[in-house]
Amino acid sequence: MKKNNIKNIALLLIAAIMLAGTASAVSTTYTEQDTTPDIYVYGNSNSKTTGFESLFATTVSGSTWTDADGRLAVINEGDYMLINTENPTSEFCIVFASDKNDGYARVYVDGNKVWSDNTYSDVGLGQSIDKQTIRTLHISDLDYETHSIKIKNTNANDYDVTIYKYGYNCPETEEIPEFPTIAAPVAAIIGLAFIFTKRKEE
Repeated sequence: MKKNNIKNIALLLIAAIMLAGTASAVSTTYTEQDTTPDIYVYGNSNSKTTGFESLFATTVSGSTWTDADGRLAVINEGDYMLINTENPTSEFCIVFASDKNDGYARVYVDGNKVWSDNTYSDVGLGQSIDKQTIRTLHISDLDYETHSIKIKNTNANDYDVTIYKYGYNCPETEEIPEFPTIAAPVAAIIGLAFIFTKRKEE
């Protein structure tokens, strides 16, 4: 009976460690500044280009407003911009440009909601980009792979969501797997070896 208990405890420990290794919490920060990433494009890339357009596959669903300075607004509730990265990244940045006509946005990464907030700013309508309130949403701690990002207008009262730029930073060093990712397989092997050793002793 005691040996069976040891075996069960070992199996539970292995399962717990493997679950911990697969769980990853996405982090977000939303700051009032233009934190333009290393690799980026404009929301309205038809009027203003950076040379990185081929690194993103972007579609827009719904009605839009655009400006030659690079801004693109999705203007109705439920309208959205969908961005697929062609290269892997562990982070993503969205730069919003806002005035009194802007409101709530929701952002999804790979189908999961990671952020929702108000992009409204007390800036008069029709102002140039240098008069807009610029805020950056930085999404980090993503798995190092390609991602799908959806920026959705969630307003029921005719407010827009204006995307000025989006992209990601170049990794400073080669991506190294996080400790749980490495530890889980090692722990599993040790645990299995322990179980088999106990079986032989029985």
